[in-house]
Amino acid sequence: MRCDPLHGPGGRPDDKPDGRTAILLPSGFVLDLLAPDATGLPITDIALCLASQPRWGGAARPWYSVAEHCVMVSKLVPQRLAYAALLHDCEEFLGDWPSPVKVMLGRAYVKERMLPVKQALRRRFGFDDDDPAIKHADLVGMATELRDLLPPAWIEWGHLPPPHAERIVPVGPERAYTLFLERYEQLRHLATAP
Repeated sequence: MRCDPLHGPGGRPDDKPDGRTAILLPSGFVLDLLAPDATGLPITDIALCLASQPRWGGAARPWYSVAEHCVMVSKLVPQRLAYAALLHDCEEFLGDWPSPVKVMLGRAYVKERMLPVKQALRRRFGFDDDDPAIKHADLVGMATELRDLLPPAWIEWGHLPPPHAERIVPVGPERAYTLFLERYEQLRHLATAP
């Protein structure tokens, strides 16, 4: 919700969202995580936050953002799915938890708790990322990142498909922000009506 910073949407100073459960975004948009309504949320907030979030808990070198990952995944799916693939990780503007952390906490639990935020973002931006081709492309992206950006490790990665042939060359947060927004503009005609 976008509001007057001193008086809120209802015009009363006591009408403020609780800072313990509401997120303040770069534009001044406030998203209440307990009752998320993303109506009016600018895509620039999502782009900036994703460009600022490192993949792999920051272990990837050179530094690599969630925004870059999303752009890559959007190029690994059929065109009809590219918009949804670009936004498949948009809820990670709140932070990108590495998969092992999600497993440790309980994948189903994390997904359930994040679902209201994801649904609000799906409605706001008009996409449905619940397609096996997007999940597969996400895993291809992960395998490619593993090959190009992380050190060799004695870990079993058998659940991953082969990496993409093209090598990743990270561009940094400022360029990732621009690339994400450019890709969004190219694909937004594929959005579905909210």
